[in-house]
Amino acid sequence: MFNIDVEFIQKLKDHGYDLWTISQWENWLQLSPQLPGALQQIRNAFDDVKLGDGVGILEANGLDDYAGDSELARLRKLDERNDWRNLDAELLDRYHATPSFFDARGFVFHLPAFLLAELDDKHEYGFIDRIVEKRPPSGSWIDLLTTQQAAALVSVLSLVKQHPDYYNDTKKFDHAIERFNRIAAANGR
Repeated sequence: MFNIDVEFIQKLKDHGYDLWTISQWENWLQLSPQLPGALQQIRNAFDDVKLGDGVGILEANGLDDYAGDSELARLRKLDERNDWRNLDAELLDRYHATPSFFDARGFVFHLPAFLLAELDDKHEYGFIDRIVEKRPPSGSWIDLLTTQQAAALVSVLSLVKQHPDYYNDTKKFDHAIERFNRIAAANGR
């Protein structure tokens, strides 16, 4: 849960949560006003991203289901290819496992939709973990990022790493932030 208020903190207190946990959530409450600006950076950075010849969400689901070539071709034609903003939270939830089946272009195209949905508390399947969990191999989605996109991810991850749910994952976040900072500096795009 990313969007909290003072009532949420009071419920923690009323339910007898320990002071440390309450303090972590109080800290997040103080930081959470920064979230809209970070989300806007993602929107701006990924504004013109198109799927192109990449694997879309329906085709990826077909791959997950071992669909045949003709079915994959049919699904590919149905996929949104031009505007990731058309991918609503219900669709993302229904196909929450599909990021494992995206190619590089598919991952970059769907990244802002999944990330924004999660940070808006509309997608609970841990897409952020896919970004920070491990170093993607060379030739993967990370190599397609522009400087602006990498910088936007740095902003979001720098904020999200302070969320109480990620208390034990700060090293993963630090490695991911360092990786995206290097990309932003190296790409110079």
